[in-house]
Amino acid sequence: MPEDIIIGFTNKPHYVPIGKLADGTPILEESLVPDNYKLLPTGSTREQGSHKGYALACMVEILCSIMSGSGFGFSNERGRAQSYVAAYDVSAFTDVNEFKSTMDEFIKSLRETPPAPGQNEVVIPGHPEFDEEIERGQKGIPLHKEVIQWFDDICGELGINSIWK
Repeated sequence: MPEDIIIGFTNKPHYVPIGKLADGTPILEESLVPDNYKLLPTGSTREQGSHKGYALACMVEILCSIMSGSGFGFSNERGRAQSYVAAYDVSAFTDVNEFKSTMDEFIKSLRETPPAPGQNEVVIPGHPEFDEEIERGQKGIPLHKEVIQWFDDICGELGINSIWK
């Protein structure tokens, strides 16, 4: 929903569709436009524009799989996954320093966004992997018990001490 429509709603009582605004947390019940609100990204229903998110997911599939010759999603054989890499000249679109500053603000605003009810946090792309890298740097990489057993068996066959025993 374009924000200019919501601004029009604030001039007279009007209900806003569920999941389009936040007043600290996402508004998940039909309600009047609050005085202080934030416009949320495209939602999860057709009415909220989920087809737009679905279209973006299709573009990723096209660029990463079909264009690289590996088929698509569920049609792929195991081991046929491909990648897509692109480099963009930010200066062709906007000032680089302005872009970096705006990106910093964007990421900060995502991190400060209160999560939806029942969620612990707003997940930012790359953030779970970043957290995992820090944890593994501190605690090491966890190994599945079958991998540890394999190492123990190999150490036994070679007559050397296992580091886990």
